[in-house]
Amino acid sequence: MAYRVEIGSKADAQLAALDSAIGAGVERKIMWLADNAPVMVHRRLVGMPEDLAGLCKLRIGDWRILYWVHHPQEVVRVYRIQHRSEVYRDF
Repeated sequence: MAYRVEIGSKADAQLAALDSAIGAGVERKIMWLADNAPVMVHRRLVGMPEDLAGLCKLRIGDWRILYWVHHPQEVVRVYRIQHRSEVYRDF
């Protein structure tokens, strides 16, 4: 059973700004994440501020999807979608 996906406003704008081919690949990976969230191992980021605790990353080529997974509510919340050279700079 797939988890519900919630995409934050910043991630939504980042997804819309991507090249159509890359954006389609990212969308497919988000849907894959929703389908596999209950059984996969989520790679949490370490050293994050308290308000970003539990943030996980998913790789798709040179792009990264940062997200939280909330198992009790069966929700995946997408926080950011950025190139790997930029994604970790603002923390």
